[in-house]
Amino acid sequence: MNIRIIAEIGVNHNGDVALAKDMVKQAKACGADIVKFQTFSADRLAAISTPKVPYQLRTSDPDESHHTMLKKLELSREAHMELKTLCDSLGIEFCSTPYSYEDAEFLNELGVTTFKVASADIIDRKLHEFIAGTGKECLLSVGMATMEEIAATLELYDCRNARNRVVLLPCVSAYPADPSDVNMRVMETLRKHFGCLVGFSDHTRGVECAIVAAALGACVIEKHFTLDKTMPGPDHAASSTPEEFVALVNAVRIVENALGDGIKRICRSEEEMRAISRKSIVAAGNLQSGHTLTERDLAYRRPGSGMSPMQYPVLVGRSLKVAKKEGEQIRWEDLRD
Repeated sequence: MNIRIIAEIGVNHNGDVALAKDMVKQAKACGADIVKFQTFSADRLAAISTPKVPYQLRTSDPDESHHTMLKKLELSREAHMELKTLCDSLGIEFCSTPYSYEDAEFLNELGVTTFKVASADIIDRKLHEFIAGTGKECLLSVGMATMEEIAATLELYDCRNARNRVVLLPCVSAYPADPSDVNMRVMETLRKHFGCLVGFSDHTRGVECAIVAAALGACVIEKHFTLDKTMPGPDHAASSTPEEFVALVNAVRIVENALGDGIKRICRSEEEMRAISRKSIVAAGNLQSGHTLTERDLAYRRPGSGMSPMQYPVLVGRSLKVAKKEGEQIRWEDLRD
């Protein structure tokens, strides 16, 4: 299974559809398989009194409210349609995170094939009930969640025979995340405990954790994407630039290719090395025709084009029908019947 790489544009378009379109094009050029946005209504998502979290206070206007910040980052339905059409034309998958079941209904009507649910919404029962009923794939981030909360949400998918369409994405809900908090081995814990496919939503700086995720069998890797870390907005500073995203894609593809299929075989690139660097059985000294071979008559030298040293026991006690010079390979046809 190929690892799908998601460029998480999220709200880094800053409410500007032209910027969003440019980001889609650049994400495609960087090698992303999927671009992901966020679909929400600020009025449905947050009360006026909702405070900003610390990283949002650092990266956006601290004097505006959480609700006001979200309002500026909404994408209209028309913008969603334009972006979906653009993605279809470029051959990159359009995906978005719905923040309510109404948003999920709209995305389903828009024709998305994959839903992504944010870590914060693992407890939104109505949202999960709707997605589970669509028959479509759900990428479920599990940052901030307990094992019991994950189990409870997956039961909603079980009720609709949809657990096999859920991919769990471990992540740390901090921007940026400290690698010491990431605990990459939880990927295997989730895979074994819940029987689901597992990916990784990477909020760290750099590509190291994404590389580890690929090596641990992630089927999806997600990374925030921006054109400029210094742009105003809550997520730009913790996002990857196009140059950084290309480095991530290249690294993941190298790991993916290196993992292979698990079948032990001789590589084509090893064949010449094998033939030269292995040893063959040779005469330890000058030997006469008719000589009965002992262990002391046998030596082992490169190249490996003759009899394998593994076969020396079958030569001991056999007689030569031809003379052999020191260092000359001993072959089956040199032996008397």
